[in-house]
Amino acid sequence: MSATRRILDCFPGPSLPASCRDTYVRHLVYALLDATAAGILANAPLMAVKGMGSPPWQMAVQMTISSVGMFFTLYWGAYMAHRKKMPFVVGPGLAFVACSVGMAVTHDVLPFLVLAGMGALFETLARPAIVAVIREKYPAAHRGAVTGRIRTWCSLVFLISGIASAWSLDRTSATPLPMIRSQMLLAAALSVAGFLVFRTIRLDDVRNGRGLRPSQPIREALHIARTDGRFARYLLIGGLYSLGGMLFASFLPVLFSNRLKCGYLVSTLFLHVQPGILAFAATGWIGNQIDRSNPWATWRWIRLGWGLDPVLLAAAPGLAVFSPTCALALVFTARTFRGLVMGGSWLLWWQVGVCHFARPGADTTRYQGMALFMNGFARLTGPIVGALLLHSASIEVVLLAGGSVVLLSAWLSSRELAREERHTELSTIERFERQFERKWRRSSPTEFPVG
Repeated sequence: MSATRRILDCFPGPSLPASCRDTYVRHLVYALLDATAAGILANAPLMAVKGMGSPPWQMAVQMTISSVGMFFTLYWGAYMAHRKKMPFVVGPGLAFVACSVGMAVTHDVLPFLVLAGMGALFETLARPAIVAVIREKYPAAHRGAVTGRIRTWCSLVFLISGIASAWSLDRTSATPLPMIRSQMLLAAALSVAGFLVFRTIRLDDVRNGRGLRPSQPIREALHIARTDGRFARYLLIGGLYSLGGMLFASFLPVLFSNRLKCGYLVSTLFLHVQPGILAFAATGWIGNQIDRSNPWATWRWIRLGWGLDPVLLAAAPGLAVFSPTCALALVFTARTFRGLVMGGSWLLWWQVGVCHFARPGADTTRYQGMALFMNGFARLTGPIVGALLLHSASIEVVLLAGGSVVLLSAWLSSRELAREERHTELSTIERFERQFERKWRRSSPTEFPVG
């Protein structure tokens, strides 16, 4: 039996055209290796707090540094628009691996968190090119199903990896540093293997690279924002959603470790495992819905669930004073809302969402770069504002503030859905792309003008 057949037997995927199956297997293997590494790296904040004695305010360091990469994607997405995409995946990927190795050899918590943030920065730089590869290799009618199924399996692998990492850390909590270093080195090895597998995907990429003046991506982005009102609103609403999420995301380890007095394993169960199990159950279905409906319909429910999570978590510490059991039940409910929607959020924001706005071809990385640039503002300002609120008020205030902003983005998403429901050509991503099919056949995909 071939290696491809064995992989498909273990991790069955959706029904695909024959031309996509080889790509699917390579994409799947890369994603599974990456998810295993991510399960380990997801415990880095807990390692910093519990194993290396980090003060709570330093939890904002990782998110803040990673925001720099998102600011750079505005230029990066335009720079790669007319170039081969694979080097823009593998290069940042190997830099990400180097940061994991650096985390393994450092002795101090602040450099550990700085390197974690730099690793996230480089991982972000690979995202626009990965989106372009996915758009090139999969038809629009199957894109959500493919990415949803891959994300489903990755959710399972991620949570198994996270549990194993947390269990090992709990077993060695008296002398945590050797285990932390071993896990960082393992994550680096898994990541480098994954990027090397992704590199074997065959692309029909253009080779006509062209130089860009430093101001050109800015002018392109401003032109797109002025002339494409749909995408401008997508950016603004997505920016609100990201800002609300970033207000509290960095400080959830503080809630579980300090306020609710949970150990490594229990904290990991609530932070990653329970949401991961629910993401495993729900993400494949969400991926199919993305293919069949307007993305705004999916976004409104995703943002509703994401906003209810911190609002409910904010009540847990106070409730724990009277009934620890009820507090844990409330946390379980909150994390259920998060788990059911988090896979869909990843699919739309990081994989296929811009395909509803960007024309096929060079605009894909331009638009994705702009989306990540907007997310950079959230990653920079959200943790800082959250840290100030945590210092001057409490973790409950941080959670309520973040949840309120996310719920606002859910309401605005419903308004955008109502606006687009009047246009049949916007009912699905496939129908949106079909508008350009005739022009696509007559010209190179990278020759569509901007705006």
